[in-house]
Amino acid sequence: MSYDNMLQQLNTFSEKTKLRLIELNTIAVGLGAAAKLIQEWHKRFLKRIRPELLSKLPKNESYDLIIDTLFESWKIYNNSRAIILFVIPENEFNIGDQMLIEKGLLSYGNSSLLIKHVTFFDICRYGFLDSKGILYFGDFEVALIYYRSAYDPKHFYHEDIWQAYIMLESSRAIKCPSLRYHLAGMKCFQLALIEKNFLEKIFQGHEQYIDDFQDIIEEMFTIDQAINDPILQQRILDKPKSFYLKQSREGGGNVYCGPLLKEHIDKIIANKESNRYFLMSRIYPPINTSLIRLPRANNNNEFILEKQINGELGIFGSLISQNGTVIYERVGGSLLRSKPATNIEGGIASGQGYIDSVFLV
Repeated sequence: MSYDNMLQQLNTFSEKTKLRLIELNTIAVGLGAAAKLIQEWHKRFLKRIRPELLSKLPKNESYDLIIDTLFESWKIYNNSRAIILFVIPENEFNIGDQMLIEKGLLSYGNSSLLIKHVTFFDICRYGFLDSKGILYFGDFEVALIYYRSAYDPKHFYHEDIWQAYIMLESSRAIKCPSLRYHLAGMKCFQLALIEKNFLEKIFQGHEQYIDDFQDIIEEMFTIDQAINDPILQQRILDKPKSFYLKQSREGGGNVYCGPLLKEHIDKIIANKESNRYFLMSRIYPPINTSLIRLPRANNNNEFILEKQINGELGIFGSLISQNGTVIYERVGGSLLRSKPATNIEGGIASGQGYIDSVFLV
């Protein structure tokens, strides 16, 4: 999983910035392997031009956390002949990050470990459950299902995909993530995190945890609140650029921030899609100058531009649970996504943002 955070620029003398929690991602948390590679490239670059600054780059354990957790899950299943399935979309384009993870898993030197990259159609064709709920793919028992798909409604465009997903979730194989943790990543669930009564149920007897969490979480509103709260309605009309309109699902994209916010909300209501969207107060992070490497439009050569950027920092963590009991837990590593300050979106796959490294000051 990844906790994505930004800094809010403050206009106070006592504090210049404040940490704000953007979202929690629990499925298809990618680029952890790529983040470590980028940091290694930055280290080589600094070593040549400013070696005294190498200590400013903190160790990034994102790649190690991902492969260690997946390997630990495979071991917990306790069948050395069972395989790992990477469930990917049709025509997958992000194969590089997945191959790095596969390479890391195979580096443990366990000769019996086998990994297969499969689609839901492959699972529908070759997968089945036995009477004990054990999942098989062809002749192989499956120990672990690693989802790099199934977080976007567009992924479920055929009934066979639904049936394959139900088969996976009904099996005894370990899922990364299981359905319950996938749902925990939905923004409609995260809206509950701003309610103190809900937090008290989670952090029973730990009042300081509640205070700390509420101190970093950003304002969020349902579409129904935007309709029925006159004060919020007026804020939307007066300062439409002070809000993000976002979808409740994971997967990035579909963020709106601009003068036509009220019209977008009215359209959502007319289409009866209020439960699919929510509003978040806009965050204005500090802006820094950096260099961005871009591809040229007409050829394969690349060039470097100086840009005003801001960033979003994802902190990686993992846990394995069984029957409500946590049996493995770890925090470590990060993914820094930087983007031009003029961009609202910061997605890497969409070309709006760029993988970066943390530099301590």
